[in-house]
Formats: sequence, structure tokens, C-alpha cells
Amino acid sequence: MINIDITLLIQLVNFLVALAIINYLIIRPVRAVVARRRAQNDELRGSADAIMDEADLKMEGYTARIAQARADVAAVRESIKASAEKDAQARVHAAGEEARAIHRAAADRVQAESAEAQRELDGRVGDYVQAALKSMLG
Repeated sequence: MINIDITLLIQLVNFLVALAIINYLIIRPVRAVVARRRAQNDELRGSADAIMDEADLKMEGYTARIAQARADVAAVRESIKASAEKDAQARVHAAGEEARAIHRAAADRVQAESAEAQRELDGRVGDYVQAALKSMLG
């Protein structure tokens, strides 16, 4: 059984004094260190969040610039393509005109040579007729 006497009171006082000393020497400093570390962690977490937000903003800016550059390149490419197509059409048209001119010149030359040959044959028809008659008649 437990006897309630003065030793219990002394033990209780010793316990409370020891508890107060432990609280003062160990628990308060540990709580202070934990609170300081928690504050540092919160501060670092806030700094990290700020840095991440800034990085996200920069990334959005870079992405926007890349998209703009791609759009500019596409516009320049289309412009160059249109210019090249226009130049090609002009060259094809010029080549067609040159081919038509060569064809006309060749046709005129053939017609002139044909007319010349016709005149030459017309001039020799009489000779051919006489030669044919001589060979037929004897």
C-alpha cells in the first residue's frame, strides 16, 4: 500500500523541481531550435516558391518568344516561296514566249523554203514535161 506521509510530499516536490529544471534547461531550448528551424524552412519555402514563380514567368516569356520567332520564320518562308513561285512563273512565261518565237521563225523559214522550192519546181516543170514526153514518145 501507499503511505501518504512527508516522503510522498518530498518526492512530489523533487519531481516538480526536476520537471521545472528539465523544462528550463532542455525543453525550452529544443522548442526554440525547432521554432527557429520551422521559421527558416518557411522562409526557404517562400523563397523557393518565389524563384519557381519567376522561373515560370521566364519560361512563359521564352515560350512566347520562340512562338513569335517561329511565326516570323514561317512568314519569311512563305514570302520567299511566293517570290520564288512568281519568279518561276515569269521564267516559264519567258521560256514559252521564246519557244513560240523560235517556232514562228522555224515555220516562217520552212514556209519560205517551201515557197522557194515551189518556184524552183515551177520553173523546171517545162523541162520535166519535155523530158517525160521524150521518154514516152521515143
